[in-house]
Amino acid sequence: MQTDDKPSANPGMDYPFYAWRIWGGMTLSTWLRILARNRFAISPSRVPHAAFFTIQSAFNSILSLTQHLIFGKRIAKVQIEAPPLVIIGHWRTGTTYLHELFSLDERFSVPTALECCAPGHFLLSGWLLRILSFLLPGKRPMDNMPMSLDSPQEDEFSLLNLGFPSPYETMMFPNHRPVLHEFLNMSEVAQEQVEAWKKGLLRFLQLVNYRGKHHKELGAGSRRIVLKSPPHTARLRILRAMFPAAQFIHVVRHPCDVFASTVWLWRVMYAVEGFQIPQFNSLPNGVPSIGQYVLDTMDLLYRDFFTQTAQIPSYQFCEVRYEDLVRAPIVELEGIYRKLNLGTFDTVQGRLVAHVHKLKSYKRNRYQISEEERTEVFRRWRWYMERYGYGNASSATQDT
Repeated sequence: MQTDDKPSANPGMDYPFYAWRIWGGMTLSTWLRILARNRFAISPSRVPHAAFFTIQSAFNSILSLTQHLIFGKRIAKVQIEAPPLVIIGHWRTGTTYLHELFSLDERFSVPTALECCAPGHFLLSGWLLRILSFLLPGKRPMDNMPMSLDSPQEDEFSLLNLGFPSPYETMMFPNHRPVLHEFLNMSEVAQEQVEAWKKGLLRFLQLVNYRGKHHKELGAGSRRIVLKSPPHTARLRILRAMFPAAQFIHVVRHPCDVFASTVWLWRVMYAVEGFQIPQFNSLPNGVPSIGQYVLDTMDLLYRDFFTQTAQIPSYQFCEVRYEDLVRAPIVELEGIYRKLNLGTFDTVQGRLVAHVHKLKSYKRNRYQISEEERTEVFRRWRWYMERYGYGNASSATQDT
């Protein structure tokens, strides 16, 4: 695995301080609370970034309050008529790709980058943010895939921006210990905090549904929302309590590939998003390496997963292998539609074929892991490999 302190080989590393980050919609009070919790430990070279974001977060507070005053009562009345369809699986297993494929079906509503990164005020500020969209990187820094305000995005970012606890806060101060991982499984979180989190997620879904109903270009009516969030892999109990009829699509991938790609993901995100220069090779005592962090997080995600999935009816749950999805996406997606009874596949097949053809020239990054890392992955994640038929550790390709 690459070990340089700054993975500058990726063009996404050179973000200007004013570029939009994933928590670009966070309010001032939330930002100051996170700053205080991290003892204002900002790297000197990131001070301009922090200063700029402090001003930005103050504007977010004003816009969020205004949106609440104008739309709050109407949003609270919005009903989630159709249970969500939730794409789950560890980071870098292909959940984003599957989310993008579902976004091509106009019968579904997929949260966008605009909605997830500015949930507090996108109903008011959407037009302005589109004018300022040049501040948004044109490609995702971890894999150079195109992105825009309308790109499908994961709802975990919305929770972070709305001020609810999320393990993604770890990215902001990467040289400190990982935080808020109890909000993955949530089995050890106080019930009042769980209820507050549930209200936060529901509020975001109401916002997405409201925008879909009141913007002609998005289509009339209440479409079924398709969520995608790796952290939701650990939250089946919570999500099923909120939406008993929700359906889940679980994506799996060879563990060695998952490890290699996820280590790269966090290296890039820490470097791009953090208010500290990541010290990958000289972390303070008690702070796990990224590799150790990835190994530990997999265990947290799947701690109760199989117990929970055993309680889900077969018509509400299906699984797909990443390797099959990228090899034959149309065939695999048609199988998902059939298994979950999602409607006529012919309606969307033409758009899917065109989209898949457009992506044929895309080349995935390749990263090799060391023999020591490979052995550790095999030891720690053997249960995953055996359950999903990945055999031995040597068959991975490390495409990211």
